[in-house]
Amino acid sequence: MDSSERFTKQNPEKSPIWQDKLLLTLMAITVIGVVLQVTLGGVVRVTGSGDGCPDWPTCFGQLLPPLDQETIDRLYDGSRPTTPRVHNVVLEYSHRTVGTILGLVIIATVIRVWVRHRASKVVAWLATAELGLIFIVGMIGGRVVLSDLDPAIRTLHLFLAEIVALLAVLALVAASYGRPNSIIGTSKWMWGRVSNDHRSALILSATAGMFALIALLSGSYAVWKEAGAVCPSWPLCGGDFIPQSTFAWIHMTHRLLSFVSIILVLLAGHKVWRLPNISGALRFAALASAVIIFSQMLMGAANPWTTFAEWARSGHLSLATLVWIDMVFIVALLLRPVPGEELAKASESSAE
Repeated sequence: MDSSERFTKQNPEKSPIWQDKLLLTLMAITVIGVVLQVTLGGVVRVTGSGDGCPDWPTCFGQLLPPLDQETIDRLYDGSRPTTPRVHNVVLEYSHRTVGTILGLVIIATVIRVWVRHRASKVVAWLATAELGLIFIVGMIGGRVVLSDLDPAIRTLHLFLAEIVALLAVLALVAASYGRPNSIIGTSKWMWGRVSNDHRSALILSATAGMFALIALLSGSYAVWKEAGAVCPSWPLCGGDFIPQSTFAWIHMTHRLLSFVSIILVLLAGHKVWRLPNISGALRFAALASAVIIFSQMLMGAANPWTTFAEWARSGHLSLATLVWIDMVFIVALLLRPVPGEELAKASESSAE
């Protein structure tokens, strides 16, 4: 009888956390919801819809926004230079709505974890941290709407949203694989038992993820500093090897960071792919890293090639978020198992 069967027999009213399909579904929805929320945020930004609703948390003082231009014109208080269009209102309100739904899903996740699986402390506290952070992200988003805060605060808003994604992925992996003899979900870490190749792949993947996040944030900062469209060509800035203005330096710094992250992500994916005895999920994530990073590179090039079309600019942020999430998945999955023969040794040691 394995540990899950023994747990179920001893606790018939509760299933092990990795068998709780409702909880795992809520956690998967959270990960997808964060990607959607960041994507919508990018669409709101590039379409100039951030002021679609001039107030917060209501929209034109109403719970539901007006959806015809005549009503918008009548209700608008002139707090911004131009009156929002209907599509601006719809996009901004959609962004808020997804954020609200995401918060409710996280609340449901936290309640279920603490009520049914409070023994899984790692998962419980990761989910609780998600809830606290998503509240902070919402508050900062409200301040951005109300006071049009500077680029640094807007970048912080995006950064914290990406950290919510980090916590969501870690919680999902910890809950899915919270069995004995795994690193995540137990108090006994197996770091000293893994191979050197496994350890180096983990360090490289974590470094690649860090640079992917830095590149993502630098791109958003460049846009908010109005330096996102100053380079009309790719890969150089208007044919100049050395940037000729402060805005060009900001933009090219983002491109340099992106180049470094591309190299690191490709190296990490290749190293993980070559590891022996890895799970199918980890092998898939390693392959996905190459596919997504190449797509992201092409999407970045598509920005100047299309004269910074809205679809290219919003798609660039969305793919950057997918790169970040994929690298977090790789790191979490690398932490999870004790690979190869070391798993058997760890099991024997635990039994003693």
